[in-house]
Amino acid sequence: MLTFLESVGRRSEAEFYLRLFLKLPKESFGIIAPGATVIRYALGSLVEQLKFLADLGLYAPVVLGLYDPERGASSSERLVKRLPPAGMEPCPHEMGEAGLAETLRAELRADRLPVVHFRPLPGQGIEDRLNELGALAKELDTRKFVLLRRRGGLTPLRNGKLELAPGYYLPTESGRISIINLRTDRDGIVSGKTLPKRDAELLAAAERLIDLSQPTPILASITSPLNLLKELFTVKGAGTLIKQGSAVARHRSYVNIDTERLRKLLEASFGRALDGNFFERAPLAVYVEAEYRGAAVISHGTPVPYLSKFAVEPEAQGEGMGRDLWQAISRDYPALYWRGRPENPIASWYASVCDGMVRLPEWNVYWRGIETKSIPDVIEAARAHPADFSTPALEAMR
Repeated sequence: MLTFLESVGRRSEAEFYLRLFLKLPKESFGIIAPGATVIRYALGSLVEQLKFLADLGLYAPVVLGLYDPERGASSSERLVKRLPPAGMEPCPHEMGEAGLAETLRAELRADRLPVVHFRPLPGQGIEDRLNELGALAKELDTRKFVLLRRRGGLTPLRNGKLELAPGYYLPTESGRISIINLRTDRDGIVSGKTLPKRDAELLAAAERLIDLSQPTPILASITSPLNLLKELFTVKGAGTLIKQGSAVARHRSYVNIDTERLRKLLEASFGRALDGNFFERAPLAVYVEAEYRGAAVISHGTPVPYLSKFAVEPEAQGEGMGRDLWQAISRDYPALYWRGRPENPIASWYASVCDGMVRLPEWNVYWRGIETKSIPDVIEAARAHPADFSTPALEAMR
């Protein structure tokens, strides 16, 4: 199974996410909600993906009829019939059953696959069904919703790099929106009428489910059945990841920062011990995510500020925290330069956010917002910047 996952991403990523998922209680892994067209036209792909997950020891309730309750029962019947030949034991249920959460918890812990369907009720609308699903997820302590449709992730009305406001862009990957941070992107998407009607409805549903899960941090993904594993087991994903967004604070010094937590994050990210005098050197700015899962340090540079450190925990990388940090930095420092090791795992991401770069034997030097005449000075300043670590690097930028 890991060899298969390696075909859709790096093996190390697949192993990381598998360990992460297996640490959760079985009932908390996620909830998968396919649309009726998935059951009608892509049922084989869905069963195959559920089988792959089961072989990895991962089971998630499949919820049908969220948007089309009149097809919920028939969709459930079709799926339930296809699961036993694939080696899975289905447990059909109807949403609203007494004690449903406890029943699902027991079935999931016994490696059985619950299939839950909505049925049409007089006066019940999508908001009622979302509230019901959100309440179930809260009881199960669900950590991720996966909304499946044949088309996959959300697609903007006009493909390409979408500007929501001056300096803010919505990243796209092969025509789809890869990540939406509700904290920073939602208003721009809605006011700009960026999405087709159906996509806007899916975004609203995902946002509602995330809101209902609070204070538990939960993610929602919109993807296709064929890309389910890639969306779950790779940092890059293969759909649209929707999240509440990270709270990133800017500090002018280390005075109000837990430097021990910041040290641990930086040393774990770069595989090296920080120089003993690192926190004695005054920064220009320090950006820290509220839970210290990501941070960046801006230093004085020539002729513009120097991005000295950029670190994000592996799990948070898959949540798009790197983009959250980058947005916060870009708001305040449109002109920057930095350097990174050629073997840095996120070298391709650095290349995607810079205006230009040069490859040197020891470093790649990147810049943005810098006049052409200043580029030689930037390259020389990056090469001459003192080391911040005291032991040999395992990987990454210093």
